[in-house]
Amino acid sequence: MYKLKLLAVILSVSTLAGAQSVTVGTLTSVQDGTTTTITVPVSVAVPPGTTAPTSVPLASFVVTATNTSGILNAGTAFTTVPMDTVVTDTASAWNWTTNSYVIPTTGTYLIVSHVRLADGVPPGVSYGQGVNPTNVDNPDFLWTTTNGMRNVIMNTRIVQFTAGTAVRLFTYVDSPSPLSVISASLSIQQLH
Repeated sequence: MYKLKLLAVILSVSTLAGAQSVTVGTLTSVQDGTTTTITVPVSVAVPPGTTAPTSVPLASFVVTATNTSGILNAGTAFTTVPMDTVVTDTASAWNWTTNSYVIPTTGTYLIVSHVRLADGVPPGVSYGQGVNPTNVDNPDFLWTTTNGMRNVIMNTRIVQFTAGTAVRLFTYVDSPSPLSVISASLSIQQLH
């Protein structure tokens, strides 16, 4: 059985005198039907005689796709991955028509995406994925090559977005024939 191992990012903050703990958000991941939620608390230094700032609700979003047959279009264009299940959308910002998430509030966001190809793709095929407002190759688009067995590509980054920006998960493949994506996910968590 194939298991996808996730890279865990640990955020640590020194305890300060008079610090109070505030939850800045949660990150939810779905893999093989199992949902895992991570809550991110941060200690905030507060001057004596005052209280910690009230936490502001931060956007949290997770969407998945399964069995998108032939979605990678044989090197003809960057292709938006059509998602089929919204797991979490605290801002109600998913647009089914464009398969994009409309950033609800200007801020800093953690983006985690993964794309898994159907098993048995021949080795040496170059493919990649990215999450951006436009489907183009840029420094945030992650490329790799297939290994002839199981092929998964994960992309994690922290980025500043302006409210109203629509972002999507998209792919590209250098192959003489279309390839199928058997699973994909996109998680967007507002950090600040």
